[in-house]
Amino acid sequence: MSELKVLDLGSDARQRGTIHGREMRSEIRANYATYMERFETGGAKQSIVLNQSEAWAAFIARDNPEYAEEMAGIAAGANLSLTEIAMLNARYELAYCVFGSEAQSLNQPSDLEQDGCTSFGVMPEITASGHTLIGQNWDWLAKLQGRVFLMRVQRSSGPGVGKPDFIGFTEAGIAGCKIGVNEAGIGLCVNGLVTLRDGANAFRKPFHVRCREILDAWTFDKALLPVVQTDRTCSTNFLIAHADGEIINIEATPDYCSYLYPEEGLVTHANHLIKETRIASQFERLAPHSLYRANRFARLLRRNIGRIDLNTIHSALSDHFSTPASICRHPDTTLPEPKRVTSVTAAAIDLNARTLYVTDGPPCQSQFQAAPLHVSVATNQAD
Repeated sequence: MSELKVLDLGSDARQRGTIHGREMRSEIRANYATYMERFETGGAKQSIVLNQSEAWAAFIARDNPEYAEEMAGIAAGANLSLTEIAMLNARYELAYCVFGSEAQSLNQPSDLEQDGCTSFGVMPEITASGHTLIGQNWDWLAKLQGRVFLMRVQRSSGPGVGKPDFIGFTEAGIAGCKIGVNEAGIGLCVNGLVTLRDGANAFRKPFHVRCREILDAWTFDKALLPVVQTDRTCSTNFLIAHADGEIINIEATPDYCSYLYPEEGLVTHANHLIKETRIASQFERLAPHSLYRANRFARLLRRNIGRIDLNTIHSALSDHFSTPASICRHPDTTLPEPKRVTSVTAAAIDLNARTLYVTDGPPCQSQFQAAPLHVSVATNQAD
């Protein structure tokens, strides 16, 4: 069974980035080419993307200097420019502006494609282990498979001192982990959203910087701040949870936040707005599969109330109803290759055990790989 690479990193931001850049150099370069190709397929000119990326690098340096220092290390390690690394780290903002224009045009609906993550949170009262479990399928560009990894960052001197250790999943070249758990038992999963306001707020804290700041938090309230404290350039769904049995799903559009909480111990989310009604959701116009994935996933889990474990979750994440646009996503070969999407990874996080479980590719083709935050801790499955 193939496994994702795990990089063990320390407290110095520049050194973290340099190791990341050196160890993942070929993957970073490939990811850069993949995203530039995707932007150009969506109608963006390379010169404009790079000009915007340079502006994002300057913004990140002001907004979060430590994150900027880590980006500089990645650039040095990969022998790329800071602008090229900034493109990857702000690719969400850049890409969603491109996709927003696609949603508005809808001239050729069959040629449009978007990510299709399905996320979930399970309260301890309905799991087999009594642990809080969260996770998702991360469905995105098929070319990214094999160009992602896990970073295990150890930097604290004990509870509440400095910033917490964390382990998270990210793309080669991107410093912010979009799926992960930290030393305090705070976990994160994400989903893409689309509204017509995406891109209207020019420079705001980028998505991947927000992800890092969530995992930088020692307490649950501080983990929510990076999402709710400032408005956003693009829409994102953040599922944030704590090992003590708290889960909040935040639908964060450029100007508003709406909140979903578990019902009867479970919350699921796909890529269209559910709670937020002040602005229209556009994702389902691009990809109607969002309308059934979360509800279907919830039904699959509810069959095992009180017995939900990693096997239950892996099976549900492998569901192929309406394939290829299923929970377990596979590329739609009718689309141009740069727009084809797959489940690049499936993830489940045992927040109490501080352990991330991931697959290398679609879960129907790969078993969970256990990645504990602290390697000395036993990695028994949450069952």
